Amino acid sequence: MIHSVLFKGSKKYIASFLSGILTCGLLSACGRAPVQTSSAIVMDTVFTVTVYGDEIRPAELLDAGTALDENVLSRYSDKSLLNLYMNEGVADLTYDLEGYVIDLNSYLDRCDEIRDTSAGAFDVHIGALCDLWNIEGAVKGESEFALPSENMIRDAMENANITDLGSVGKGIYLDLIKEKLDENNVQGAVISAGGSILVYGSKDDGAPFKVGIKDPFETSGQPFGIIELKESRFVSTSGSYERFFESGGVRYHHILDPMTGYPAWTPEDIKGRQTIPATALSSPYPYGDVYPVSVTVIADEGFISDALSTACFVMGPGMGIGYAEKYGAEVIYVMNDGTYITSDGIMASEEERLVFRLD
Repeated sequence: MIHSVLFKGSKKYIASFLSGILTCGLLSACGRAPVQTSSAIVMDTVFTVTVYGDEIRPAELLDAGTALDENVLSRYSDKSLLNLYMNEGVADLTYDLEGYVIDLNSYLDRCDEIRDTSAGAFDVHIGALCDLWNIEGAVKGESEFALPSENMIRDAMENANITDLGSVGKGIYLDLIKEKLDENNVQGAVISAGGSILVYGSKDDGAPFKVGIKDPFETSGQPFGIIELKESRFVSTSGSYERFFESGGVRYHHILDPMTGYPAWTPEDIKGRQTIPATALSSPYPYGDVYPVSVTVIADEGFISDALSTACFVMGPGMGIGYAEKYGAEVIYVMNDGTYITSDGIMASEEERLVFRLD
């Protein structure tokens, strides 16, 4: 497959955006439809819901996220289906959320399918490994960061009894919300769930939705580039700049490579990949010392955009772009040297700022 390799210039792209890993710029007039916006902490991050029209209240959509997390997805909630699955072997893993039946078994099966077809780059059964690294706790100052030993990492990798759906939970939420928006005939909406966003429907003036990709190299809040979308799409970004701790000059972040047990693209991870028997991830990396610091996936389903942003980050562009194509998804990689690599369905142009559009 041919994909484009382009270089980011020195121009500063100046715009006003909401803060966050991914931000959605509502930069054009919203027309005649009334605009409702609400925010809340859901799934331990800030969710922001903007609805064009009065067919549904944003608070209702935020409450649905809290219910989904507490009753289905969270491994820290005693009453969640995920805990019943891990601790009690319950067979019926369905939950009725205001008429929307959520089948956790189906999602677990789909997660395992992505694990099996991605050469192990994505795996939700690494909760013990996540707990061992505890990057989140180090970032919050709740724990001292210490590099785990190889024996500790190996033991955690062998413990597949702890399932963590953090890598797909926000995508599952966005899929649920799209169903609610469809049912209520909502004209347009922007749902921001941490690093995942749903842009839905349209604006009165027909202007595209604009989603900003956070610049991994800037602290000013200016975006690396803008994605323009004219119709409903799910957009998810995973980046090594989101949650990390530095030790010995190395950034240890929260995106773990299940095959090596280390954060992806750290020196230990790259060394570990060379010892993995005959997989696509262990083949020579075609970009030398250049590796991903951020991956954005654009898809027609929230679950897919969320899962693939993690899988494609671990894979790297050499394997990840072709893998995303199997799911009909488009990908934008930002590399550690400031360049970007896109899938064939993405057009990039230098205007007042760097703009990505679907071909």
